[in-house]
Amino acid sequence: MSSSDSGKSTILKQMKIINKSGFSQDELEAYRPVVYRNVLDSVHGVLVHMRKVRMECATLKNALLADKILAYHMPGIKASLTRSKMKKSTEGDEDEEFSEDVNGKGREHDDEEFKEFDPAIAEAIHLVWKDVTFQKVMDENSSDFYLMDSAGYFFTEILRIGTPGYIPNETDVLRARKKTLRITEERFLMGPFSMHMFDLNCQRSERKWIHCFEDVRSVIFCAALSEYYQPQLEEKTQNRMTESLVLFDYILNSRWLLRTDIILFLNKFDVFKVKLPKVPLERYFPEYTGGPDINKAAKYVLLKFMHANQASVSVPPRSVYPHHFAVVAAVSSLDSPPPSILCSSVDMSSSPFHPYLEAG
Repeated sequence: MSSSDSGKSTILKQMKIINKSGFSQDELEAYRPVVYRNVLDSVHGVLVHMRKVRMECATLKNALLADKILAYHMPGIKASLTRSKMKKSTEGDEDEEFSEDVNGKGREHDDEEFKEFDPAIAEAIHLVWKDVTFQKVMDENSSDFYLMDSAGYFFTEILRIGTPGYIPNETDVLRARKKTLRITEERFLMGPFSMHMFDLNCQRSERKWIHCFEDVRSVIFCAALSEYYQPQLEEKTQNRMTESLVLFDYILNSRWLLRTDIILFLNKFDVFKVKLPKVPLERYFPEYTGGPDINKAAKYVLLKFMHANQASVSVPPRSVYPHHFAVVAAVSSLDSPPPSILCSSVDMSSSPFHPYLEAG
């Protein structure tokens, strides 16, 4: 369970790769339009924000390429209507409707129609991504608009992605984001254990299913360490980490899960480590005083979640077993998954996934 874009679906993909036969050729090909949409949504998101705050590419050539990219649309989106909304954005008006197009709300049915990515647009994205203004917006302004964590990865791989006949590899699939619209599940063997994992959409409007899981042994709750500066995709005024804490409190206090142990995955540690020196944690959580020290910052986030457990209605508070890691690390590095996946009882002080529990 988690709020949106925290990596829970990626964990399920990792489990499928490690403990089953991975993805079939058909399954890999099915992710091609998802990758295409992720790329285009991401580059449009950055360019739209640049227009909104009146920032231009560093060179005229890149500015013209940016116009070309913004004029490129997927099936099912009316280009003339989108350009009209784009004009409103440049005039300083709110651009909520266009943002919905960029972020992919309500457009999942268009994915299967998008068969090939124009190689010329892929080349244009490759060049614009290297523009110093574009890079500056990604590094310093991504808290002002939604940008998926894998945007940089897809921009790096865009020439390969834009090749005719492109088929996503497993890393592409792990990085791809597709909104969880229903409960999905995977069954697999892990040593002597038979595992049955569910991936659930935990947005506030979609939690009516929770009573169905009254008898589960453990809940894996995913929270992205890197989301401390990011707005929610669904509600742009809501900080994503704040929303994760609200959801974690909801899970802890649900009457259906009072006897269920919680495994807390603090995910995307790799992104967190890169972002912390550039985007201070204290800018969004003023009570934090540890500066850019990665251990202190991660420990602060951990304690925010553990304090929520202490304040829960469970008496005594239930067991919460935290881990952190980068979900999209090389698959080989996760061949031995965290022990808490296998068993609810784990000595977290000895876990290799806890550098932030060091003193200080």
